[in-house]
Amino acid sequence: MICICLVNTYDKLKLHEIHLRTIARAAPICYAYDFHLALLDFPFWRSEEEMIETIAEYTTIGEGGRFAKKLLEKGKIHLIDKIPAYFGVVVATTSKPENGRGLEMDDLRKLLKEASVTFLIGLGRRGLPREMVKKSRYQLDVTWKGVSLETCCAIGVISSTAYWLSR
Repeated sequence: MICICLVNTYDKLKLHEIHLRTIARAAPICYAYDFHLALLDFPFWRSEEEMIETIAEYTTIGEGGRFAKKLLEKGKIHLIDKIPAYFGVVVATTSKPENGRGLEMDDLRKLLKEASVTFLIGLGRRGLPREMVKKSRYQLDVTWKGVSLETCCAIGVISSTAYWLSR
């Protein structure tokens, strides 16, 4: 199992447009690569169905929630408040991995072939909280050059890289 986990680092009390647009953009990517999509700290909805309805009503991105609905049908979309053990090895995405904790491409390839992997991607101006990065087993700079990527670009690059390395 490969999971893209968006971590809400914006306001936890107010739903913002960026929440809806990013989820709508991530769903088709996860569907295309047969990944799971998890949303961590998104307390705005009581269920995945309610979240998908909100996205479908709000935007035409991802064909108005079509791919989010397909993920739901396959049991591959999750609203979570903590990362379940069955999500496997947690990898924090960051442009500045700590010494000795960053995954090189060969390490990532090996990990993807041996275990379930969840990639944490921060949805907010500052990326993932530092504490969350430190708690993760591994850290990944998907550019391998220290280049910070905008959230949706990161989702695409991480997903594509993980898909092809897992083959």
